[in-house]
Amino acid sequence: MKYTLLTGASSGIGYELSKILASHHHNLILVARSADKLDQLKSELPSDIDVIVYPLDLTDEDKTDSFLNWLDDGNYQIDLLVNNAGRGLLSDYLESDYEDQASMVRLNILSLMKLSHHVGNTMKKQGQGTILNISSIAAYTSGPYMSVYYASKAFVTSFSEGLAEELKPYNI
Repeated sequence: MKYTLLTGASSGIGYELSKILASHHHNLILVARSADKLDQLKSELPSDIDVIVYPLDLTDEDKTDSFLNWLDDGNYQIDLLVNNAGRGLLSDYLESDYEDQASMVRLNILSLMKLSHHVGNTMKKQGQGTILNISSIAAYTSGPYMSVYYASKAFVTSFSEGLAEELKPYNI
């Protein structure tokens, strides 16, 4: 059975994408930190599709690795990966908590890279797939008081454009 893997599914763009994808009969693996919000979303989706919720904080690399092992062990065929999870932080950089900024980088950049690498390699073996990395208009300018967020979205855009070219030969 084919699945769409969607991160950041419990609110905002991810929540709306979940509903849209479900209306197009995509089986879904929905990832977000809040189990309660994921369960609520699952209850709102049509019952004729398979919906799996997986509560996960993608800033925790060990838990993300466990999730990827779970995917492999379950032989889930991911034909669409939507890397949507992300967050921003409005703050004077030097006055902000450094760990908050580093956590944002782990979520907005490193988890996106890890999922793209892992699922991308699986798609390469399958001979097809789609990876959609959600960025922002913030990628195209600087953002005082959100400098790390803006920079992270510039990374997502640049990385995604380069990756798209690399993956063309594999029908991804």
